[in-house]
Amino acid sequence: MKKCLIGIVMIAFFLIGCQSKVSEKTVEVVSPLDRLPDNKAGDVVRKAIAFAGGWEAWDSKENFSFYKKITQLDSSGAVKRVVKQLHQYDLGDHFRAKMTWLVDDGNFVIINNGKEAKKYKEGVELTDKKSMNEAWNSSYGSHYVISMPYKLTDPGVILTYEGIDENVLDKPVHALKVEYAKDAGSTGGMHLWYYYFDKNTYDLAGNYLDYGEGHSVTTYEVFEDVEGMRFHNRRFSYSSNENKERVLLRTIYENEEMKFDQNFASNTFLLK
Repeated sequence: MKKCLIGIVMIAFFLIGCQSKVSEKTVEVVSPLDRLPDNKAGDVVRKAIAFAGGWEAWDSKENFSFYKKITQLDSSGAVKRVVKQLHQYDLGDHFRAKMTWLVDDGNFVIINNGKEAKKYKEGVELTDKKSMNEAWNSSYGSHYVISMPYKLTDPGVILTYEGIDENVLDKPVHALKVEYAKDAGSTGGMHLWYYYFDKNTYDLAGNYLDYGEGHSVTTYEVFEDVEGMRFHNRRFSYSSNENKERVLLRTIYENEEMKFDQNFASNTFLLK
């Protein structure tokens, strides 16, 4: 089935990889939607996917590209740094990713060919542990974020409906606790998510993440239509506490020039 889906987001961005180790049941899965539970949690995800454009539309896409503008803020709210990255993803049978960006100290590239991920500076591979982890986690993490809510159909996802929450986002939303089975991907069982969907439309509204060393709340602020599909183009990431209370706005993410099925060069995802 197209779109191996499991990952995690960019905060410390070291989360679930696309290669899930959770085996499917022997019964053939006609659609990843069939993995969803037949309860309120599954119903919320189905309605969220339908509102975002539907599974068939998502599954029909071969690749996806966009520019991600990352604005980092200091504790006073002043802009500390702005980075603009080009993201390219193969959405076919085998996940692949490439991220390219330029900052003051050089030109950087991350390539994930689905089996290995490497980070380069000025064309030279960076082999320190931090760079190696970033290559793996950032490529999978960003793909996870841009692929919501479709990724909630991944093998190993454990969904629990928590009812209507009116506190985290200051408006009524459906709250879903999202956990991952121990053998799901590279960090299954290590992180806890809550995803929030608009009470009436089921639009993606935000999330909360407990990543073991801290907490964050993300709010989805602005959306746009991309070939009949609804994608966020601006989200705010806040540091938070264990009570899901927003403490400080740390990063603003903006997605620009989102496009499907572009003609990527044949060597786009080749490791050097």
